[in-house]
Amino acid sequence: MRRTLHIILMIFLILLLTGCWDRYELEDRANILGIAIDLAQEKDLSDEPEVTHRKGHFPIKKRETLYKVTAQIAVPGKIKLGPEGGGGQGSEKTAWVLETFGHTMKDAMSNLQQQLAEKLYLGHLQIVVVSDEIAKRGLSEINDYLRRDYEVRRTAWMIVNEKDASKVMKSAPPIETVPSIYLSSTLDHAVRFGKLPREYLGKFWTDISDDGVNAILPTVKVIENDRILVDGLAFFKDAKLVGRTSSIEIGAYMGMKEKSPGGYSIAVSLDNGRGVYFIQSQKRNPDIKVKVKNGVPSASIHVKVDAVVDEEVNTNRLNTKNLKKLEQAANNKSEEICRELLKKVQKEGSDVLGLGARIRAKYGEYWDQEIKTEERWSEVYKEMDIKVTVDYHIKRAGMEWN
Repeated sequence: MRRTLHIILMIFLILLLTGCWDRYELEDRANILGIAIDLAQEKDLSDEPEVTHRKGHFPIKKRETLYKVTAQIAVPGKIKLGPEGGGGQGSEKTAWVLETFGHTMKDAMSNLQQQLAEKLYLGHLQIVVVSDEIAKRGLSEINDYLRRDYEVRRTAWMIVNEKDASKVMKSAPPIETVPSIYLSSTLDHAVRFGKLPREYLGKFWTDISDDGVNAILPTVKVIENDRILVDGLAFFKDAKLVGRTSSIEIGAYMGMKEKSPGGYSIAVSLDNGRGVYFIQSQKRNPDIKVKVKNGVPSASIHVKVDAVVDEEVNTNRLNTKNLKKLEQAANNKSEEICRELLKKVQKEGSDVLGLGARIRAKYGEYWDQEIKTEERWSEVYKEMDIKVTVDYHIKRAGMEWN
């Protein structure tokens, strides 16, 4: 009896010592660092391989959205720890850029896998770039594919590029050997410097799933094939792009949305346009209040900003009296930018500040009886009265003082 128990115990212990039974060596994986997704045409699929279906026999006869996928795959042993090997040739030396087409994301990725000996691996995916054409049609299918793949990290970035998203994958910054890593680092640093909200892929998925909140994504533009400009935010309704902000409106959004370090400067004048002061925010602290009165929701947003004077151009030296005027001028300019941004997102019914979620939490009975659905809230939100006030406090005015 004892011997039988020992045998059973040994068998059980063997099961616990199976190790990495499903492991793949790095050399046996095609590590995808970045994916660009563009709109494809019917003619692009004329030579598609018969991987998931017979040619011309896709189950859906007419697809409105066809996909062109450009993948940047790391070349093993070529990625250096530093800027060596750059000089504008990073994408050629350290990454392999491949292009494929498909009726769906899975179809396109299956066609890509058919071209490679190694297994596609998304565990190191840094960035997903979608064209504005794709984003306007909706990202639900793309989200579904990525969310089903457990290897995809929720801390990867998804961004929107005007027109041709594949340009981002083919760009070659001279100070970095891999464009996807460079762009991901650029966005991470922008968050650190207060230039961009922390809107990772996982946050985007959370926002589009939550009632009373609409999602945003960073937008970028490629300049001369070696620079990438973060030029604003794309705001969504459901999972469809409905509008864009400018770069300076990123700061306005962040000021109204969340506590965060400041990172943007605004230019104001006190001398009828003859002189200019650049005021940089250091810290932003918003206070958002919502209420429902007689069945009508409203909101007030008060943003406190700690700031410094960054530059003075053709101006007299500041004194105590002028400092108060300068703070008021900064308040007026910031409030103007905030109101313009609110007008833009309200027109499209995109509640990027999450005011609906606050009302749903505070006035649950009103939400359950009067709102009920995201579609109804979008219509109410368009007519909602939202007041914004900004209070600048300049902590440092510079080296000279009267």
